[in-house]
Amino acid sequence: MQQFFVSQVQLETTITGEELKHMQVLRLRVGEEILLSDGKKLYRGEVLSLGKQEAKVKVLAEMPSSEPPYQITLYQGLPKGDKINFIVQKAVELGVSRIVPVQTERSVVKWDNKSAKNKIERLNRVALEAAKQSHRVVKPEVSMPLLWSEFVAKWHDFSGLKLVFWEQGYDHLNKAFLESPEKIGIVIGPEGGLSKEEALALESPLYTLGPRILRTETASIAALSMLMFALELKGEKHF
Repeated sequence: MQQFFVSQVQLETTITGEELKHMQVLRLRVGEEILLSDGKKLYRGEVLSLGKQEAKVKVLAEMPSSEPPYQITLYQGLPKGDKINFIVQKAVELGVSRIVPVQTERSVVKWDNKSAKNKIERLNRVALEAAKQSHRVVKPEVSMPLLWSEFVAKWHDFSGLKLVFWEQGYDHLNKAFLESPEKIGIVIGPEGGLSKEEALALESPLYTLGPRILRTETASIAALSMLMFALELKGEKHF
């Protein structure tokens, strides 16, 4: 079932702008059922009309939320090439609320202000499509990249559970989940990982993702999957 985001859901909801264009591209027809989200709740609706200027959708029922019971911010070391597209897509599917690219010592890619703005706009489109595909209630955000010094300052002020994943990490991840946090910050390095100086500068427990060295795009998926199991699926009858 296709999903669309709107600013407000009413019994009869009007859709215009980019979401209307998306409906037209999909060639939806009157009578088809779709999902609507206002960023707070998810609803099932029926298309009543679909014109050039607007579409009308009748709300049929509220749907169960797919959102995790916590907010995750992923601080991702800038990778090479288009890997960041893949990371954003999969991170959104796995429940991330916000993704912040970070310029680290081993980041080969350098984004200037002009290119960063264009890239972030494109990445937010990737995030939106992933949110629709995975039936997210919220629209996750990709923020402008941070220099390392800017990130460290924000990290020290972060009030939630801090998870720094480093290939030489030595802390046990199970200790981090003794309580259910409301906010979680995750740090993943770029190709080559964080330097020792960077890892220690964060003044946080350093965790490992296992005995094998993972690519940066694999590391984010592994970390988020561990979180989903530990905090959402463990003890539930999903298996």
